[in-house]
Amino acid sequence: MDSTYNFLDHKLKPSVDCDAVDDYFHPVSNLIASDQRTLEGGFMAYSVTKPPVEIVFTLHCPIVVHRLKLWVHMGALKTTSVDVYIQNKRGSFDKVGCGESQSAEIFEFVNNRRISSASALPDCRTMQFPLFPTVGYLLANCSIFKLVLKKTARCVPVLRKVECWGQPARNCSVELKESIERMWYKTEEPTENVSSPSSIPQTTVTAEIPEELLDELTCDIMTIPMILPSGKTVDQLTIEKHSQQEEKWGRQASDPFTGLIYTHTRKPIFNPALKSRIDQFLIKHSHLTQFHQLPRTVGTNLRTAAIHPNITIPTKPSRKRKLEADPPKLNLSCISLENAVRKALATTTRYTLAVDAHKEDTFENACHSCMKSLGNFYKISTCQHLICRDCLDAQAQSQSHCKCSCGVRFERKLVEKHHVS
Repeated sequence: MDSTYNFLDHKLKPSVDCDAVDDYFHPVSNLIASDQRTLEGGFMAYSVTKPPVEIVFTLHCPIVVHRLKLWVHMGALKTTSVDVYIQNKRGSFDKVGCGESQSAEIFEFVNNRRISSASALPDCRTMQFPLFPTVGYLLANCSIFKLVLKKTARCVPVLRKVECWGQPARNCSVELKESIERMWYKTEEPTENVSSPSSIPQTTVTAEIPEELLDELTCDIMTIPMILPSGKTVDQLTIEKHSQQEEKWGRQASDPFTGLIYTHTRKPIFNPALKSRIDQFLIKHSHLTQFHQLPRTVGTNLRTAAIHPNITIPTKPSRKRKLEADPPKLNLSCISLENAVRKALATTTRYTLAVDAHKEDTFENACHSCMKSLGNFYKISTCQHLICRDCLDAQAQSQSHCKCSCGVRFERKLVEKHHVS
C-alpha cells in the first residue's frame, strides 16, 4: 500500500488531549475538528499560561510516521521551539525530534528513511527538521505521540494546525488497512459519479482578505477594530468575550496580550481609519457568500440590501403627519399661577417625612425674635425657645413680664444660660 494518509484528519477518528488550560475560543479540539472554520481556529493556551505545554495525540491504529507538519503561528503569536515524543511499549515517551526557529511559520519533521529531503522542497516559510534515525523502531509503530511547545515569542503557546502523514504499520491486519482506505476516500466517492448536474461540485469564488483587516487573535475579519494598549488590533467582539471570560474567574477586564488591567488612560481605542478600509472592502465584495454572515456595522438596512438585492427596504413613516396634527390642548382652568402651583402640589406624592408643627416653629442655635445666630443666648424654660441678650434686656426695660416672639409670657428668673454647640 503506497498511499499515505493524514492520520490527524477527522475522517480517521483521532483524539487529542492537553495538559494546560486552553483558551475558550481556541480549544485543543480545534486541531482535529471536522468543520473547516473550526479547524482554522487552531489551539491557543489560556492567557496566563507559560510554556512548556504538552499536547498528546492518539491515532486510530499504529502507523509508520513519514512526516509531521506543524503551523506554529497564529496572527502575531508564535511558538518558536517544539519537541516530538512517541510512546514506547512500556508506556513512557521517548524523544524522536526537536526543532527551533524564530522566523519559520511551519515546522516540518521528516523521516528521512521514508522521505528524502530532496523530494520535499519547502518554501521560505517552512523549516525542515529530521526525525532521529536511532529511533526508527518507534517511527515504524506509532500509536500515540506528543508535541511539547517549549518556547514562544513572548506570548502564550499556540498551534494553528497539525498534520501527521504516514501509512498503517506492518502489524495491522488487512481488514484494518482496507477500513482506513474506505474512511479516507469516503467523502470523495460521490464526486466521482456524475449522474446529474446537481451532483457536480460548484466552485465558490472567495476573496483574499488583507492581513491588516484580520483580528490578531481570532484571525477573522474585524467589524469594529479596536487598538489595545499593547498596540495590537482586535475586534470589539473579541474584547467583550475576553472580558466576560475574565469576569467568570473574578478578574477585571484586561489586555488579552499583556494581562494589564484597563484604566482611564489605558483602555482600547476605536480605529476609525481601519474601520473605513474594512467597510470599503466589504462593500466591494458584498456579493460573495463568505461575507454574508458578518454583522452589519454601517447604515440601517443598506448593508442588508447590498448583500441581498432581492430584499426590499421598508420605507419609514413620514414625520410630517405628526407636524400637521393639531397641537395638544392645554388645561387652562386655573385662574392664576398661584392656584396652579397649589393644585400641582396637592396632587404630588411627597417622599419626605412630615415635620411636627411645634418642631417646625423652633429655631435652633438662633434667637427666636431677631434670628441672630451669634452672641450670648438664653433658653426660655416655658416654650424652650432661645433669646439673645439684647432682646432680653430690651423686654426687661419696657415691661415687667417678658414675652417671647411666639406669644408666651415668662419671668426673668425662668431664663437659663444656653451654650450654643
